[in-house]
Amino acid sequence: MFLKPNFNLELPKMSKIPVLAVILVTIGLGSFVAVLAYSAYVASVPRTYQPGLVQQHYSVVQTQNTLESTGTFGYATGQWQSTPGQSVTVQQAVQMMRTPPSYANVVASNDTVSFDSQAVSVFVLAISPDRAVSLTGMHLPNYSSDNVFVIYGLINPTLVIPSGASVQFTVVNLDDDMPHNLVVSPVGPPYPYMGMAGMMSGYGMYGMPFLPPADYSHGMAREYSYALTFTQPGTYWYLCTYRDHAETGMYGRITVVA
Repeated sequence: MFLKPNFNLELPKMSKIPVLAVILVTIGLGSFVAVLAYSAYVASVPRTYQPGLVQQHYSVVQTQNTLESTGTFGYATGQWQSTPGQSVTVQQAVQMMRTPPSYANVVASNDTVSFDSQAVSVFVLAISPDRAVSLTGMHLPNYSSDNVFVIYGLINPTLVIPSGASVQFTVVNLDDDMPHNLVVSPVGPPYPYMGMAGMMSGYGMYGMPFLPPADYSHGMAREYSYALTFTQPGTYWYLCTYRDHAETGMYGRITVVA
């Protein structure tokens, strides 16, 4: 006689392991893995621009009433001597741009402004490309594809300045939707994509905070002035350090001659 196999084996009851706990643990492990993967991805992405740095500079113009300090960079010494964000009418700014001082020689054919004085005043409009062309009747430089500077009727001109001259830069932002500044550096183009608040010292820059956009509905803009004395002959550059502005051609040459 053969024994009949008994297949009625008793399996462990799943009720002893709460199903809900299994689900929660699974979800938790999945979330943890996802967070680790995202963190690794973020860490691998190059940090070429940090918006918080730009906002910090932009807020200086909005909240600070006065700014006075001195500095030296080897090639120049300077002092900020102005109230950041002082109001000026758009009409006044355009008129000042069209009125070069008597010691300035403006040559449109080679886009150059030469100064014959030891006390130089440079009036600058930071402006969108379409307004620059409309105001000056000039073409944009071949290296520029966006915002530019306008100085005494020329777009991003070369400035020729005597060595030892004290130069007062007065900058007005006539762009209606972008902040701008003007800094001076011995480092020339090409420039990277930059929010250059953290790169100023590396580029040997001297300059100013950002000016807010112009308010064309009320005909008002913001102005800032500061002075530099160029102590050494050589080639320097003026540029805007907001985001990709210098990268897209918002800069010009300064030639300091003995």
